[in-house]
Amino acid sequence: MNKKPRLRMTMRGGQLVPTRAQAPYEGASTGRRMAGKGNVATGPNGPISRSLPTLWARSHNAIRNNAYAQAAKEKYVSNLVGTGVRPQWNDPAIQALWDQWAGECDADGIDNFYGLQSLAAGSQFESGEALGRIRYRRPSDGLSVPMQLQLIEPEHLDPGYSSVFGDRLIKMGIEFDGIGRRRAYHLWRFHPHEQLTTKINERVPVPADNVVHMFRRTRPGQLRGVPELTSVLVRLYEIDEMQDATLARQKLAQLFGAFVKRKTGHDPEDDGPTFGNLVSMPGDAEPLEEFTPGGIHYLEDDEEVSFSNPPDIGGNYTEWLRSELLAVAAGAGITYEQLTGDLKGVNYSSIRAGVIEFRRRVEALQALLLVHQWCRRIAAKWLDVAVTSGALRLPDYWANRSRYLAIDWIAPKWAWVDPLKEVTADLMEVRAGFKPRSEAAGERGWSLDQLDAEIANANRSADEHGLVFDSDPRRVNKSGALHQALQTLADTEEEET
Repeated sequence: MNKKPRLRMTMRGGQLVPTRAQAPYEGASTGRRMAGKGNVATGPNGPISRSLPTLWARSHNAIRNNAYAQAAKEKYVSNLVGTGVRPQWNDPAIQALWDQWAGECDADGIDNFYGLQSLAAGSQFESGEALGRIRYRRPSDGLSVPMQLQLIEPEHLDPGYSSVFGDRLIKMGIEFDGIGRRRAYHLWRFHPHEQLTTKINERVPVPADNVVHMFRRTRPGQLRGVPELTSVLVRLYEIDEMQDATLARQKLAQLFGAFVKRKTGHDPEDDGPTFGNLVSMPGDAEPLEEFTPGGIHYLEDDEEVSFSNPPDIGGNYTEWLRSELLAVAAGAGITYEQLTGDLKGVNYSSIRAGVIEFRRRVEALQALLLVHQWCRRIAAKWLDVAVTSGALRLPDYWANRSRYLAIDWIAPKWAWVDPLKEVTADLMEVRAGFKPRSEAAGERGWSLDQLDAEIANANRSADEHGLVFDSDPRRVNKSGALHQALQTLADTEEEET
């Protein structure tokens, strides 16, 4: 039954007359402009549960076949991970053991820890989430720490698998306890879309403590992530179709040929002219369906060729494509210049403004997504296993576990748009006290302790070899005056000897 429109009484001409009530907010109106636009209220997980398998398939297909989608993924991963977000442990012995294990941590035996970071970030972009499974190993396996990490695709965690068994609640493949904590992940033993294993596949409950689940949560209560290209998938496919149609139109426009109409009673022994490419003759069984450049096409006397003349956006095509790619870049979370490589009309100020905004987003993702959800959990599990297996001897570990896990995660340094301007600005801020040295070091991929240790080592080596550089502020001012004085003194001593 249709609801009757709500009426309210309005004073008109000294009389109260009924009028249709309007929504207090235009965005909540139900008139023609907003009819059918997002009228169904949903929770954070219902739409994901129904749509995630299709979103996975379309996102995979777009990245496989669309150059812009592939470029968006590559730029996302290279900026988020780069050469790897690396931990700096407080204990040199822990650092040395980690560096050794980082090269042998992959259960597949292919990547190191930082390659797995890149793979996980790519999975999170393409599928909306990354899954890592902790694999414990035997001491006889010869690993520095008997633990490895296995990355699996999110398809192993079925979003349509929800059930209730007594006090066990399973939602979208994840099992929860009575107070809403994750108890287990029900994972397919093999990838559900690998044909060779579908007949022997089964779900296996894996304790949540042994699974690392990384996804970007945008609503409270959200359990699974969605591909980063979700909001622009339609645009990507339409761009592909538009480019194909434009290419086909241009190909047709470049065709050059001739059409000859002849009477039906022609001599069948006549082979036609000796020039051009003979494509079709009257009476052929096959109808004329394809034009060949430079071809001469023969028609029956009662046949004609007519061409459609669809509207053409002509010179507006480039601007249309640019506006669409701007939307794609915004949806993918990168800049238009990164997506397309188009630097036309870009100057230092404009590119710097775009880069700063992009880097602010990347830094947030590094801290809140990659480090907090992925790296931190793996490092904590690794250190627990290292201590319990005897690979590390830390007698006070369990009493001071939080202190040992106070790790600085150092992201790769940024490449500046104009290094001279950026470094000069940093120097002025540090000298004025507006920025600490630790922040300037962190922006370049260093912790302050690492940077100071490297500088101390370099100075010690220079002193041992009797070297003085203009870059040594202990002995040389900005103009290099002290360096010149030392050189003059050395020359004088040589003359005296």
